[in-house]
Amino acid sequence: MTEAALSSALQLVSLWIHPIKSCAGIQVSSAQVTPRSGLAGDREWVIINREDQQVWMGEIHRMALVQPGFEGENLVLQSPGFGVLKVPRHLLESPCQVKIWNDDDKVNETFSGQDAGDEASEWLTAVLGQPLRLVRLGQNGLTRKALMPLHVLSLASLRQLNQRLADRGHAPVEYERFRPNLVVDHADLAPFAEEGFSSLRWSEGAPEIQFSGHCIRCIMPNVSPKDATAGHEPLATVAALSRERQQKNPIFGVYGRALSEGVLTVGLRGRAR
Repeated sequence: MTEAALSSALQLVSLWIHPIKSCAGIQVSSAQVTPRSGLAGDREWVIINREDQQVWMGEIHRMALVQPGFEGENLVLQSPGFGVLKVPRHLLESPCQVKIWNDDDKVNETFSGQDAGDEASEWLTAVLGQPLRLVRLGQNGLTRKALMPLHVLSLASLRQLNQRLADRGHAPVEYERFRPNLVVDHADLAPFAEEGFSSLRWSEGAPEIQFSGHCIRCIMPNVSPKDATAGHEPLATVAALSRERQQKNPIFGVYGRALSEGVLTVGLRGRAR
């Protein structure tokens, strides 16, 4: 594909934030973005256990069924079979510590946060089946060194994955399993072309995205966002496709960050290079 074609046609077709790390996401039409912390409202909250350690969907599959939303100044949580929980986004002073695993350096790091209180803890404990607490991260956690602010995925890659899954006798998967922030597409875009992008510049003047590396996949895409069941797919097929591209790890999507503050809006067209 020529650079001119990309400039006129590469399109941002979907935009997602995940208010609570490892829980369900919210599709939005536009979002503020900053270089250090990514999309406003994305992964601002975490769930911790009795040891103050952040938990994740790979450990607790039912986190896939915790659906956050926003209602005014409240974070609203829902899950099938349970009542609605409303938590003020701006919490009263209830400081706590959060331990988050840094997979780059293979160490636990400790960050400050604000505990959402006993009602939120009781709700999460009931939904997820073990003692847990909800915490909003402080600024040092939202801008931590190991944070990958933006996750970008192309529909061309998803189509290729689903074709291979079909060839293997498996059902197609939705891109929500991969928890992207930005989903891009173009009729001529080759599968996995995003792995070769260094940057993405929008023709409408929105903040340029600089890419910083491939997304190595864990088991989370194997957890169904519909019922929290887990199997071996699509990760096994992602790994097979990655090996065909001479990738040693299962790769699907890329990480990036905005080079300036601004607003991203679904429908933006841009140029990748």
